[in-house]
Amino acid sequence: MQHVILLLLCISSFALAQQPNETLLLRTGKIYDSEKQIFRQNQDILIENGVITQVGNKLRKPSGARVIDLGRCTVTPGLMDAHTHLLIHQKQTQNGLADASKVPADERIRQGLGFAKENLEAGFTTVRDVGNSGQYLDVRLQKLLNSGQEPGPDLHVSGPIISPPGGQFGKLFPADSFVINQEYRVVRGVQDAEAAVMEHVAHGVNVIKVAMNTDKRVLAPDEIAVIVKTAHRNQLPVTAHATTDESARDAVLAGVDGIEHGYSLSDSTLALMSQRGTYLVPTDMSRQNALKMVIGIGMKGKEGEEYANGFLNSVHDRLKRAEQKGVMIVAGADFYTDITTIARGAGAVDVLLAYFEAGMSAARVLQYATVHAAKALRISDRVGTIKKGMKADLAVFNGDLETDFARSLFDVKLVIKNGKVYEPKAGK
Repeated sequence: MQHVILLLLCISSFALAQQPNETLLLRTGKIYDSEKQIFRQNQDILIENGVITQVGNKLRKPSGARVIDLGRCTVTPGLMDAHTHLLIHQKQTQNGLADASKVPADERIRQGLGFAKENLEAGFTTVRDVGNSGQYLDVRLQKLLNSGQEPGPDLHVSGPIISPPGGQFGKLFPADSFVINQEYRVVRGVQDAEAAVMEHVAHGVNVIKVAMNTDKRVLAPDEIAVIVKTAHRNQLPVTAHATTDESARDAVLAGVDGIEHGYSLSDSTLALMSQRGTYLVPTDMSRQNALKMVIGIGMKGKEGEEYANGFLNSVHDRLKRAEQKGVMIVAGADFYTDITTIARGAGAVDVLLAYFEAGMSAARVLQYATVHAAKALRISDRVGTIKKGMKADLAVFNGDLETDFARSLFDVKLVIKNGKVYEPKAGK
């Protein structure tokens, strides 16, 4: 009953707009081919029983099919965000994370359902939640979304972040130990590291997320090595929060599948990542949102602009060097901040604008959020491309994403997930 009440409190701004198992024929202006990194004109997409059965020009309309005219739209595979925190809503204050983590579990679930809907509305049909979700609240949220009673993306979960002592913090007051116990699984030694992974396996997570470094501490090489070995033995990938070059290199040498953030990666570490097939999730932001973020922490005027520009120049350079080295880039927004002028869905989409501002083409950026993300999440046999046999997870944008990316990216006409059409309610 408690879950039902929570669901009723979260009324969606998207409406399910079709009959069950309806056959759909989409007449599109452009579709995005994520494998070839090109846009194709005047393609039709036939969807039957939630699966794409044909893609081509001037497809014949099957008897009883509903035709949707998308002649002025661009259709992409459903977008994916590989770095979300749906169960935390953090204000830009000194105690922001502590306050957010003390929100009651039921309220965090209610918020998470709302944020999941906002992600779907923004075009995301799959997201990966990588911690700051209490003790397995993400698993609970995943089950609610899987029930199909509320619209939201497919959710992949990590459980509490596995970390060295101190969580992800350099220095905390004793009273703040609650935050660490609530949000992290601290490991102390090799045997404890192995036990931590097995706890996560028992809860049914989809990925193991580790915090390689805090401001002062790092996971020891033997700890991260046993974490990777144990996870891989249980068919689970491992991705590592690593903000420094040294911690990222240690993680790559231990065999992790991905690096999150990687703000200061050296060329040699990027080359190692390329050689080993380790992907990078650059959690960057657009110039507009970077300025809003620095204002939120009290940096205004010239000081704020210089700080934001310095950050942006650094991460743009890192992204370009990663591309040059052949590292697979996977889109991940890491947007969890309570900023009234940035909705969750828009905050998630913003990371794609950030990559575009770094000089990547629209076609390249969309690869990060479709086929690349699908490979990182190990679901590329089902989603991430628009072709026969794939699950009908699609995002439809008003206008031309190829030539007007920065505007069309934020103008979603409808979303199709599992072959079901969701569109904004009238008057939204």
